[in-house]
Amino acid sequence: MAIDINELRAIQKKMIRMLKNKKKYGGAHTESIHLKNCVPRHLRGEKIVEEAIDDLFNKGILINKKSTGEQHCSLNSEKLKEINEIENN
Repeated sequence: MAIDINELRAIQKKMIRMLKNKKKYGGAHTESIHLKNCVPRHLRGEKIVEEAIDDLFNKGILINKKSTGEQHCSLNSEKLKEINEIENN
């Protein structure tokens, strides 16, 4: 089944909004698993959520920080233009 690009963007918007609201830029980070908390429960185990997260990492919008064995992430403050494009489209 093909990924619905509109649904993918809607999920990414929710993730970005959550990270912005929590001010998770650069040095301020959160565990990557928390990204799934902002999507509807019925989607949390779905492939589209993983695709949305991977796409944000691949574009450099999310950056990884390995900390205490878990994967942590934050918004890349150098990509504010791209972040705002996703959020506003």
